[in-house]
Amino acid sequence: MSLAELQKIEVTAGRPYPVLLGAPLEELGKYVQAHLKDVEHILIITNQAIADLYAERLKKGLLDYRVNLLTVPAGETEKSLERLSQLTTAALRCGADRHSLVIALGGGVIGDLSGFFASVFMRGIRLIQVPTTLLAQVDSSIGGKVAVNHPAGKNIIGAFYPPLAVWTDFTTLESLPWEEVENGLAESVKHALIADASLFDFFETQQESIKQRDTMIWREMVTRSSTVKVKIVSQDEREQGLRALLNLGHSFGHALETVMNYHGVTHGQGVSIGLVAAANLANAKGLITTAEVERIKHLLNTFGLLTEIKDQDPQVLLQLMQADKKNQGGRKILILPQGIGQAVISRDCADSEILDAWKQVIK
Repeated sequence: MSLAELQKIEVTAGRPYPVLLGAPLEELGKYVQAHLKDVEHILIITNQAIADLYAERLKKGLLDYRVNLLTVPAGETEKSLERLSQLTTAALRCGADRHSLVIALGGGVIGDLSGFFASVFMRGIRLIQVPTTLLAQVDSSIGGKVAVNHPAGKNIIGAFYPPLAVWTDFTTLESLPWEEVENGLAESVKHALIADASLFDFFETQQESIKQRDTMIWREMVTRSSTVKVKIVSQDEREQGLRALLNLGHSFGHALETVMNYHGVTHGQGVSIGLVAAANLANAKGLITTAEVERIKHLLNTFGLLTEIKDQDPQVLLQLMQADKKNQGGRKILILPQGIGQAVISRDCADSEILDAWKQVIK
């Protein structure tokens, strides 16, 4: 396949960049040669499991460059300032400079950490995202949000730092354990809820094919879901309005991930529970019917995603939501579904309403 034949969705933001779909790992070198004329050194940042699976395939196309592979341990807790410092030391030992290129090879954690590293190393060096998980391909690699975590909350320290390109090879999805698939499905269902009712219908009618990993259905799922993300990011790159809708379920989910210190609940499970909590709150406000809430819960349960959690204190979770980046002037600002296929930004959610929404998902 030539570069000209690749399926491409353009992010038309402040600095436009393409999301290239069905792009073989081995061909990325050709893209770099064609579009980046002064690259000599490349840092591939990944974890060891991903490196074992895909680093050699990626490096096959990079023979004309000096390449260093930097691996970090897997897990959300690696998105830390300590790990960022260690990456900086390793990069300097490799001779990285302002002309180096970072390739983030992996899922959401690698994309966030590598992207934030690229944004601050020598005041910013070039970045290409190579997402290898469903979550990263449909969501986190697109839009230029990069960050590390802080004890006060998830992604508190971050930047808007768009990549030069997103290079999506569908074959990397074949090795994913189902738990990783669930992370991406939660985000894809979120995309359907906020902007594409027909995509929600697609999930309902194709759920068995999705669970059986039908190649063509997965390609359609990734393409349609990432198209929602691209469209919203293109209209509001820096989250001044519309892009906030992409946080549906995340204010609740991030609080849950934080209180559990990123153990015992995956990002997808946190988002899934958050989607249900947000739907319950929307139902209480008359924005969505009880039948629609049940459709959401049923679809998430079909994919094995959690819609409730045990042994949590709703008051503690409410307190953690104070750190949400969308909040303004001490007011909690939440994204709520308005039926299926639309969402709204709600600025009038009382703490008592949020507590009730939490209580409905805590068993």
